[in-house]
Amino acid sequence: MTDIDVGVAYAAGRKRVLELLADLPADRAMMAVPACPDWRVRDVVAHVSGVCVDVLAGRLEGAGTDPWTEAQVAPRRDRTLDEIIAEWNEAAPQVEAIAKDFGPPGKQLLFDFVAHEQDIRGALGVAGGRDSDGWWIGLEFITPGFHAAVAGQGLAPLQIVTGPRTWDPEGVDAVEALTADPFDFGRAISGRRSADQIRGFEWSTDPEPYLAAFTFGPFTPRATDLIE
Repeated sequence: MTDIDVGVAYAAGRKRVLELLADLPADRAMMAVPACPDWRVRDVVAHVSGVCVDVLAGRLEGAGTDPWTEAQVAPRRDRTLDEIIAEWNEAAPQVEAIAKDFGPPGKQLLFDFVAHEQDIRGALGVAGGRDSDGWWIGLEFITPGFHAAVAGQGLAPLQIVTGPRTWDPEGVDAVEALTADPFDFGRAISGRRSADQIRGFEWSTDPEPYLAAFTFGPFTPRATDLIE
C-alpha cells in the first residue's frame, strides 16, 4: 500500500491536466473523447470540477451514477473552458486539503480523476501520467472490487500481477493468475478496454468466464477496442 497523501496525488494530477489544457484551442476543447463517447474534452473537465464542487457541498447522493455526473456536466455546457478551469482551481485545493481524511472514498475520488485524466489524454493524443502515484492509489481502491466481482461469479480466485505490484484476493488463496500492464489493467476494470483486449492479457487459465467480472459497479467492457 502506498503512503502517498490522496490530496497530494490529486494536486499533482491536476497540475498535469492544467498543463494539457493551457492555451488549448477551442476546437480541441470540443474534441470527442473516445473513452467517454458522449462527452467532449470540456465535458470531462466540467465533470471533475463538478465533483469537487459537489464534495464540498455534500451533494453525494447517487455519486458515480449517470444522473449524478450529468448534473455536473449539463449546467456547465454554457461556460467557457477557462471558466470551468477557474471553478476547478477554486474548489479542488479545498478538496485536496481534506481528501486524506475521506478514507476509501478519497481513493475513489482519485481513481475517478486519474481515469478521466487519461480520457483527456486519449482525446488529445498526449500520453503521460501512467505511472503516477494517483494511478497506483486508484488501483488500490478498485482492484478489491474486481476480486469481489470474481468471487461473485463463483470463479477461482485470481492473483493480479501488474508490473512491480501483485494483488491477491483477501482471505483466500489465489488459484489462477492474470498478468497485465498496470495501466491497461486499470483501464480494463474501469470500462476502457474491450473483451478482446482483456482476452489479450496473460492468463493462466481460460479468460472467457472471467470477462463477466469486468462488469461491476458502473463499469462494463467496451464494445470496441480502445487504443491509447
